[in-house]
Amino acid sequence: MDEKNWNQSDLAKHTGIHISDISRIFNHKLPLSLGKLDAITESFRLSRGTLYKHYIEECFNKNYHLNKRRGEQFLYRCAAEGYTHELNTILNAVLEEKVKAIRDKSLLCVFHVAEKVFEGGKNDQALPLYEFVTDNTSNRFSEQVAISYFRIFYMVRLTNKGRHALSNVLEHIAYMPEEFQILSYLWITATYYVHQQWTEVLKYAKKLEAVCKEVDHYGRALIYQSLSLARLGAPLNDILEMTNRYAQLNGYYANMAIGNKLVIQLDLGYTEYVDSYLNWLKGRDDFYVGMPRVLEAYVKLGRMVEAKAFIREYRHLIDELATSKDPFKQHIYLYFRYTYALYECTTGNFLEGLDEILDVAYIADKIGNNERFKKCLLLFWEYREEADMELEEKYARTLRVQR
Repeated sequence: MDEKNWNQSDLAKHTGIHISDISRIFNHKLPLSLGKLDAITESFRLSRGTLYKHYIEECFNKNYHLNKRRGEQFLYRCAAEGYTHELNTILNAVLEEKVKAIRDKSLLCVFHVAEKVFEGGKNDQALPLYEFVTDNTSNRFSEQVAISYFRIFYMVRLTNKGRHALSNVLEHIAYMPEEFQILSYLWITATYYVHQQWTEVLKYAKKLEAVCKEVDHYGRALIYQSLSLARLGAPLNDILEMTNRYAQLNGYYANMAIGNKLVIQLDLGYTEYVDSYLNWLKGRDDFYVGMPRVLEAYVKLGRMVEAKAFIREYRHLIDELATSKDPFKQHIYLYFRYTYALYECTTGNFLEGLDEILDVAYIADKIGNNERFKKCLLLFWEYREEADMELEEKYARTLRVQR
């Protein structure tokens, strides 16, 4: 204000804040809100956040306890928009509180902020807040801690941190509200499906069926059961009976049943169903999910010309999968890389195919996909006589680093 030679009336004029409020703020009779701080910052033609380091003390009361309203609002702004220094300063102050009840109350505020950030689609920004809650809340089995463990699991489930996060969810699921128990069973089942651990898929799909109340969750539970039964070698009639159960739920699941019956046939080795499956896939938003299965079927049928044309036609989708940061799409791309390695070996490009299969094996082992890892080793052994010394050494390294 001195630089601009402004008085309080000038500040009120340029910010739109009433002069009486300006006076009360200056006399410490009215707390400075974040909105008013932003208005003042803008009036000085400074970038938003320039004055945030001076706002931290406004987030605490006279006893230096975190103020729920101003504290949560400012924590959200810092977390969502990346004001890391200010965020960490407040979090460190929360930990310095010696009174357990007050510290836990502040941690509950942090949890509420994490939920708001998560619901705003900012997973990367919400994750450290949830971890802060689980690491520092004294009651490890409180509801907010249990929910935080679920949120963490949901965000990291398909990364190399997923296994540890899964164990935390399983330990705390009984302490979650019913809504989060259902979501936990859903995403645990989905995660085991991605990792191709079929016994666990069937186990948790049954748990999901037992507790779910919505048609969508019920349908998903039956889908996972039917697909896992197929991989576990159940009689075909039992598998199709399960599929018919969810086909009767509504139009969406009736259509899913058509596609999944074809998936089951393909997974059982009836590759002649590939054309029907491809026709069912076309036009779907999740077309990319079926791409590896189609390419694998073409290769096993010896339809290499069509396999080559398929790769060329959908190269743009393959490239999108290759660069995607979405964990599920990364897993689909890993499956596609496996089938592409099979294609390379089958067409005589042995060195390229074997090198790719070892790369896939390494990643599969790292993320805990044991079935994919074993399939990679079997494929390498099938063509091992074509490997050169460099590939043999890479194969040996892959075995040494196996978990």
